[in-house]
Amino acid sequence: MKKLLFTLFIACFTVVFANAQDAPKKKTSFGWDKASLTEIGCDAETIKKIAAVKKEATAKRQKIDEDASLDEKAKKAAIKVVVKERNDAMMAFLNDEQKKKVEEINVKLKEEAKAGGN
Repeated sequence: MKKLLFTLFIACFTVVFANAQDAPKKKTSFGWDKASLTEIGCDAETIKKIAAVKKEATAKRQKIDEDASLDEKAKKAAIKVVVKERNDAMMAFLNDEQKKKVEEINVKLKEEAKAGGN
């Protein structure tokens, strides 16, 4: 009987653990991918410019991650600066209407994440 209960417990635990791993992470901010940018009305040229900014920021972030002279706190601070600069640069390519849509999407996603987290 004990073996049966133990086996049942292990089986249930395995199923729960496996399902927890498969749960997709919900977005909490605007995606800045081609589909999202097209949705807010960006043209191909704007999408290319934003992709270039993202690529440059990714390269900067990788250099920070690889810098052995920085401790974790310094790395986080440096990455925060890179992310802020990246976001500001990407927003600069958008018109006022597109910026408003991005802000609305960010508010909506944060509210959904907050509601789902409680």
